[in-house]
Amino acid sequence: MQNLVTLLILFSLPIVSMAQDDIDQAQIEAKLKALETEIDKFKKQLESTEGEKSDIEATLEKNEKGISDLINKIEDIEKEIDTNQDRVSHMETRQSELLGAKAEQQDYIERQIRAAYEIGNQEYLKVLLNQEDPNEMARMLTYYDYFNKARAAQINNYNEVLVELDQVTLALTEEMTLLHENRLALDIQRQHLSAAQREKQSTLRALIAQIKSTGSEITKLTEDRGRLEQLLDKLQNRLANIPTPGDATPFSNMRGKLILPVAGNISHTFGHRRNQGKLSWQGVFIDAPEGDPVYAVHYGRVVFSDWLRGFGLLMIISHGEGYMSLYGHNQALYRATGEWVTAGDVIATVGDSGGQNRTGLYFEIRIDGKPNNPQQWCIAREQRAA
Repeated sequence: MQNLVTLLILFSLPIVSMAQDDIDQAQIEAKLKALETEIDKFKKQLESTEGEKSDIEATLEKNEKGISDLINKIEDIEKEIDTNQDRVSHMETRQSELLGAKAEQQDYIERQIRAAYEIGNQEYLKVLLNQEDPNEMARMLTYYDYFNKARAAQINNYNEVLVELDQVTLALTEEMTLLHENRLALDIQRQHLSAAQREKQSTLRALIAQIKSTGSEITKLTEDRGRLEQLLDKLQNRLANIPTPGDATPFSNMRGKLILPVAGNISHTFGHRRNQGKLSWQGVFIDAPEGDPVYAVHYGRVVFSDWLRGFGLLMIISHGEGYMSLYGHNQALYRATGEWVTAGDVIATVGDSGGQNRTGLYFEIRIDGKPNNPQQWCIAREQRAA
């Protein structure tokens, strides 16, 4: 009886532990869901505090968001085309194998029939002329039976090859049609992208001319920074209660070990003055070609992925314990608000969004909302092979 009680206790322990784990995970997911709702509110609040956008800025935002969407569509289509081509290649290989098997089996069956006819005539003629004894005749009839069964099996295999060949040929035709349609869709999206990029350049020239004519460059930079600080303050207050997975390496342990999100030269360093004013760089600007991949520097959750005045297409990742990384002026964003990322994930591509006249990435690291020198945390990323 005592052993039975002990067994019951032992079996009940994992169940209780598992149930508790489920509850904890459900609580975390509920907090994460609440955070996503809060982030949506933040964006709406932020828009309401931005004041009246100029028509040029509103057009620029529309252009750059549209370009990001088009690039994502183009990449999706390109991936589908790659998949189509792989399937087509596999089907063509199989079709070639089946055609070879068909020709080989057809030749074999023809030779079987011809041999059966010649042997059959000869043996039956001898039987009719009483030139074969009964035992030999029975043995030959048994051979004929085996031979006919083998021929029937060969014909059955041949028919199966024909059926599969028809199926593969039909599937190949459908896949080739789909590949053609995807290539046409890709051409159309690329045309849309070219038109959107031309429109963006026209809008950007108008914006630069507007800033120069009003002499408001310093004022604009100050206002842009103010909007970012407001967003970060609101995010920081809501992120404190969101835990990171227990097996994730803390960001604080990665000082000097992280890799910069893009390969390129740092043209503006942390703390240096900008535009001959009192403002200084709170991050680094890394010169890089348009379209180069932007990588997440560490494990975390995307808490902002949208367009922000002055920073263009901006992504902010929370790494827990008050640490955040910011990636600005992207050409396209690949991760949405709420998604988890790991170090080395491609999260965006390099661009010049937000009114920039050069391509590159603006990168910040924040600790409890305060900017920190990224070069003390990150080492250079190796240049991509040309």
